[in-house]
Amino acid sequence: MSLTSHPRRLLSLSVVAAGSLALLTGCGDETTGPESQAEALAAALKSGDFSEVAVRTDAGAQELTDAVATLHEPFGELSPEVSVGEITVDEPEEDSPRPATAVVELHHSWDLDEIGVEDQTWSYDTQAELTYSAEADQWRLEPDPEVVLPDFTGQEGIGISTVPAERGRIMDDDGRAMVYNRDVVRIGIDKSQLAEGNDAADEDTQREAAEELAEVLGIDAESYADRVVAYGDQAFVEAIVHRRDSDEVTAADLEGIPGVTIVDDQLPLAESRDFAPLLLGRVGPVTAEHLEEDPSLSAGDTIGTSGLQAAFEDTLRGSPGMRIHRDGETLFSTDPVDGEDLDTTLVPRLQNLAQDIVDGVDEDVTASMVALRPSDGGILAAASHDPEDSWVSTSTQSTYAPGSSFKVVSSLAMLRDGLSPDSTVQCPASARVHGQVFRNYVGFPTEYTGSVEFTEAVATSCNTLFVNAWDEVTSAELQQAAYDLGLDDESQHIGLASSFGTVPDDSELNLHAANLFGQGVVEASSLGMATVAASVAAGETVHPHLVKPADSEEAGEENDEGASDAESGLTEEEAEDLRELMHGTVEFGTLDGLIDVPGEHVYAKTGTAQAGAGDDMYAHTWVVAFQGDLAVAIFVDEGEYGSSTNGPLLQEFLTGAAEILD
Repeated sequence: MSLTSHPRRLLSLSVVAAGSLALLTGCGDETTGPESQAEALAAALKSGDFSEVAVRTDAGAQELTDAVATLHEPFGELSPEVSVGEITVDEPEEDSPRPATAVVELHHSWDLDEIGVEDQTWSYDTQAELTYSAEADQWRLEPDPEVVLPDFTGQEGIGISTVPAERGRIMDDDGRAMVYNRDVVRIGIDKSQLAEGNDAADEDTQREAAEELAEVLGIDAESYADRVVAYGDQAFVEAIVHRRDSDEVTAADLEGIPGVTIVDDQLPLAESRDFAPLLLGRVGPVTAEHLEEDPSLSAGDTIGTSGLQAAFEDTLRGSPGMRIHRDGETLFSTDPVDGEDLDTTLVPRLQNLAQDIVDGVDEDVTASMVALRPSDGGILAAASHDPEDSWVSTSTQSTYAPGSSFKVVSSLAMLRDGLSPDSTVQCPASARVHGQVFRNYVGFPTEYTGSVEFTEAVATSCNTLFVNAWDEVTSAELQQAAYDLGLDDESQHIGLASSFGTVPDDSELNLHAANLFGQGVVEASSLGMATVAASVAAGETVHPHLVKPADSEEAGEENDEGASDAESGLTEEEAEDLRELMHGTVEFGTLDGLIDVPGEHVYAKTGTAQAGAGDDMYAHTWVVAFQGDLAVAIFVDEGEYGSSTNGPLLQEFLTGAAEILD
């Protein structure tokens, strides 16, 4: 069998009988040659319709029709191209009672691209024997299923099976595998074990067993029982998958439940269930929708269903092989091409530290943290805690009012408007814009009201200075400053669903004034604000990425390497001024308790944003910071102040990170 297709060859005739070189002459008249019947046969082998083929017996015609249907059935709508090759005619000697016969060479070619096997063709040759009927002046096909497929009786089962490729691993920043095949057990009900003799178990028996198992496993009993009843009488109906080393369910827990079955398997998993699940994603069994969209998949295969596993499915899954078989005998096969490993920038110990910190805030409060490496934009950690157990990554997708942490952005716009870090500015106790009165936070140090340096106003987080800049800095200028610090959903892509934030360019009056200190309608995610801090640290616009650029390019995703080479909207001089403004936050401002954090100086900005209304008012709290080549943003949905709630979290993270990254 060959993997290459052959072009149609012109019909050739070879007369092998010794008696005559004439083509079937009878009473001196030339008869019709076998070519038209050969072409009709080739068309029938493609379509399965033998109505235009003169088969010697009706039973033979039906036998061939059934044989073609048996062969074609597993291929769905795909059918082969069948071409006629050489025709060899055997003409009997004159006056011989033996009829003329012809052997027709047929070439069959299946283009397997159409069933998802790229650049592969299954080819084989068969022969057909035609016999000439002088009485009917007709060539008739001798029925033989081997004209359909070599050594075929027409009764064997023909099947196509997928040969899965070894799934690629997801690697950490140091090139070590974080996600790879680990032993699991699939627990469910085997309905064949519920049968009584040859009779399937009744519905009540099935439901009773399913509900008993569901109760032990802690899953919804009604929905699982419905699935068990709906499956076939011989089906194994999976209830849950556990890691083999898990002690969540033991064999003793399952003992005595009718029909319960444990199946050993492997799945690509991280070290623990809560290790970056929203980033790494999960794999699961293919669904009917998957099978419809991708014919290379088969029932029982696994596929990435979320996170990196889904976004880089083609890279990780590789190319499955396939096998065409007849009653177990392989007729044609292709080898699988194993998936490629995916190199990420995650640092597992840092991810675990971040996750522990946000999980420890309050089990009923949403919190998130993102840590970036400013020098190249690598996402080192992205942790989310959501009491609703949402499958949306709070750290990289959810946006909120950033409060005074947004003053880093507003400061850039004000620097561009003519200020410098040592400029004298005004920080009044209150400011009025379009009838709305704005004040500093409760407890603002009175010694920093009135005439102060710009660095002092930022370090102590004076609101009124920024409010009063509403008629000097336009909304468009504020938006551009945000974009140049990386807070931009249009040009930023990390390879997964993400949101950095939104800053409108058309806000006016008091709404624009509120935007300038992170209230109003501006919003940002932890990812977005970590990018702002990273850009200040790097001295250029940072473009974060989770997957290392070469892998992003190979997987056909956004080429982060190309993005990082784009011209920066932020200059080193501007970044240096912003660093000076963020320096005082820890030196004497709202985070002066972090002055003793080991390592290089910490540059930071806190933020508190009011949310809700009336008696339901609460505060979003923030902190953004960088230390050396580490930038971080921490968000808490309901806190006190960015300094008191988020400051200690930042200190814990930076202290732990110093040990990890040392």
